[in-house]
Amino acid sequence: MVVMSKKIHKILLSKSVGKYSHVTNLLDANGVVSLIKSEDTLFEHMARLVCSQQLSLKAAETIWHKIINRLQEDKLCLIEACNGNYTELLRACGLSRNKVKALQELKQAFERGDISHELIMKASQKDVSELVCKLWGFGPWSGEMIAMFYCGLQDVWSDGDLILNKGINKLSISHGILPSEFLAHFSPYKSYLALHIWKGKNTGIL
Repeated sequence: MVVMSKKIHKILLSKSVGKYSHVTNLLDANGVVSLIKSEDTLFEHMARLVCSQQLSLKAAETIWHKIINRLQEDKLCLIEACNGNYTELLRACGLSRNKVKALQELKQAFERGDISHELIMKASQKDVSELVCKLWGFGPWSGEMIAMFYCGLQDVWSDGDLILNKGINKLSISHGILPSEFLAHFSPYKSYLALHIWKGKNTGIL
């Protein structure tokens, strides 16, 4: 599901034109970017976050595809595989012991009702982060990614994301202001600023 619109892109441009030229250039180069909500279940979305923690996108995707292929071969569903009986199966796909434990703890949290689609979708960004951070193996970054890409919230920023930190520091320094001032200026659309920075870094524009 696409959350972004051309209207929001125009708003971002209006906030940058004549004030933050480097952002204007970034927006022009990237064009309209879309905040796309995940079509995975919440459990699947969170499991993928576990797999991607502290890994490059390519490495995380490789491990995820190994897991999915192995589950299909063994005719298992993902949540079923996240218990102690399948620890070695998940390890063989490239997950560390801590990541396997995080998946197993996540399964138990869903079964207890500590977290669910219903709880997440009615929560504020702050509450999403609090719910997620209570779970073993999940921290603020995970909460922010869920708020952005599962809930589709428009004003999310992640201080724990290395690429975003580098990008916002580069932009704010170029304009002689603090990153916090820079982010405040683009609120309530910080999620889209993040998308532009990620895209700019990936394409070498930023």
